[in-house]
Parts: sequence; C-alpha cells; structure tokens
Amino acid sequence: MITLKNIEERIDLEIEVVGYQFPEIEDDDWCFLRLRIQQDSDNIELIDPAIETTELVQLLRWFSSLAEGRLPEYAHLMFTEPCISFEFLAFKEGVVRISINLSHELKPDFPMKQFGYEENEWSIAFDLEEEQLKSICSGIKKTLDQYPIRGC
Repeated sequence: MITLKNIEERIDLEIEVVGYQFPEIEDDDWCFLRLRIQQDSDNIELIDPAIETTELVQLLRWFSSLAEGRLPEYAHLMFTEPCISFEFLAFKEGVVRISINLSHELKPDFPMKQFGYEENEWSIAFDLEEEQLKSICSGIKKTLDQYPIRGC
C-alpha cells in the first residue's frame, strides 16, 4: 500500500492492510495494519488492528489533496486508534514533506535514528514528489478495492 524511505534514506517503512480483523462479521470495518520497518541492522514487523476502512478513505483523501498540490483538510491526520498518524509539514519546490508518527502497538522497540539524533519517539520524516504521492494514492485505492467499507 505505502512504501517509503525517510529523508536520509536510513529508514525503510512499508505499510499494508493484511485483512479484516473479523472477516466473518459483515458489518465490522476494522483492518489489520502491518508495518515493516528497517533501520540499519534493526528490522521489525508489527501487526495491529489499527485502522478502519472508513479511515482508509480519509487517508486517501489526505494523500490525494497533497498529490493535487492542495493542503489537506487536516494538517495532522489521526485515527480512532492512536498508534499511527500522518502530519503535513511543508511544501517546497514540488516536494511535500510529511511525517508518519508511530506509537503504542506500532512503535518499534528500538530507538529511531534521524537527523543525527537517536530518539525514543517515532516521528519519521519523508520528502515525497508528485509521482510518489500518486503511487501512494493508487496503493490505497487498491487496498480499498480489496477491503471495501462493510459497515456504517
């Protein structure tokens, strides 16, 4: 769904929906989110029912706005589960800077290394160009095709 390298190209992040939390319940929209993080020799895969399909629609709108050169409705996009959020930071010369913030169940158990610092808080900065933003939108659309909104 989303594959990124941080600004310094030291952190690889993959975010993917891997199924409904309760596939047998037709009106339940919670999905398992899998994160794969690689930083130098540290690797981790985390899976948590962290997002609803309706929140995937919000994420698509957020990234679509950025891909179209518009500000999203909210600079900081948060969900029901606080373990992942997205934040618009800046736009300069066709490059959008965002951060993806990880906490609780989706926070790696090793410190983040970014900008010459080692931090316990995980707020990973990414610079994204138009093609990357379009690719992210395409990935989210494919995910919503595979895991459509079931309840409301």
